[in-house]
Amino acid sequence: MARGRPSKKQHILDIAEQLFSKFGYQGTSIDLVVRESGVSKPTVYNNFPSKKVLLQTLIHRQIELSMAQQSAVISDKTDGYDKIHTLFCHLVNSPFALALLRMFYGEVQKLDADNLALCQLFERQFEQSCDEILTDIIDHQPTTLVIVAIYKNGILNKALSGLTQLSAEELQQQIKVLRI
Repeated sequence: MARGRPSKKQHILDIAEQLFSKFGYQGTSIDLVVRESGVSKPTVYNNFPSKKVLLQTLIHRQIELSMAQQSAVISDKTDGYDKIHTLFCHLVNSPFALALLRMFYGEVQKLDADNLALCQLFERQFEQSCDEILTDIIDHQPTTLVIVAIYKNGILNKALSGLTQLSAEELQQQIKVLRI
C-alpha cells in the first residue's frame, strides 16, 4: 500500500459514513457501499460481515471522536455557556453525528439492539459532558436541564429539521430571560 493512501477498510468506512449520513440506516445498503466505494462485495464483507457491524464500527469511531472533542471543550478555560455552545456546534457540524441522532430518533425501530445501545451511549455521553460543564457554573439540576433544553431546541432540533440555528447570543438571551 502506498504511503498516505487510506486502507481499503478506511476507504469503505469513509464512504459508508457519507452514505449513512445522506440516506440513513434504511436507505444505505451494502450494495450501495460497494458501488460507491469502488471495491468488490467480498472486500466489504471481509472487513465488515454485515451492515450492522459496519454501522457499529462507524458509531464507535464517532463516539471516540466526540469524546476527544468534548474533553477538549471541557478543559478549555472559556465561559461555561460558550463551552455548551461549542459542544452543540461540534455536534451539528458533524454530518455523521447528526445522522446518528436522526437514526436514533427517526429509525429506532429499524436499529438492532446493539446499534440502538451505541446510539444511546452516544447521546448519553454528550449529555454527561453538558452536565459536567453546567454543574461547574450552576449547582441546580433542574436549571441545567432547562439550559440543555434551550440549546437542544436552538441548535440541535433546528439542525435536524434543516432550519437556521440560533446564535450564541440569541441562546444566551433566552437564558437571561429565564434569569438563569
